[in-house]
Amino acid sequence: MGPTVRRDRRRGVVAVEAAVVLPVLIILMFGVWEVGRLIQVNQIVVNAAREGARLAAGGYVDGTPVTSAMVTQAVQDYLASAGLPSAAADGAQVTLNCQASPAWTDPSDAKPLDRFQVTVRLPAGVPFNSTSWSPLTAITGTQQMQSTVDWRSLNNSEIVVNTQLPY
Repeated sequence: MGPTVRRDRRRGVVAVEAAVVLPVLIILMFGVWEVGRLIQVNQIVVNAAREGARLAAGGYVDGTPVTSAMVTQAVQDYLASAGLPSAAADGAQVTLNCQASPAWTDPSDAKPLDRFQVTVRLPAGVPFNSTSWSPLTAITGTQQMQSTVDWRSLNNSEIVVNTQLPY
């Protein structure tokens, strides 16, 4: 009879241990989930900036000069295809900064190897439900993400050929 009494006293221990440990495990799982999503969204923003810089570096697409508006549109298209807010009204801000002298505004005006930066910023006003997967929106609030890519222009060198023969 002794062993059955002992077993009856231990019967509720598993339920109590689960009740104590389960909330901690669930909080840890949501934390890992959120950190993973933040890393994923950050990588999307970095890739969007890189895509805009790649387009700007070429200077021309099928003979058409690349403008700053085309770079902005390429970044916004990349963000939209990844499911993030892309329009300026939603929050994605794209800036193209020339670091060369003389400065240029459109990438097609760049000289070979001119340095420039493309910055993509999702400000803190971006709705968190578009960057988060968990239901912890009330606790975590909104996020600000930014990526800056340094690049060099790959425009072709301008070559002037003298067509007159030397005397």
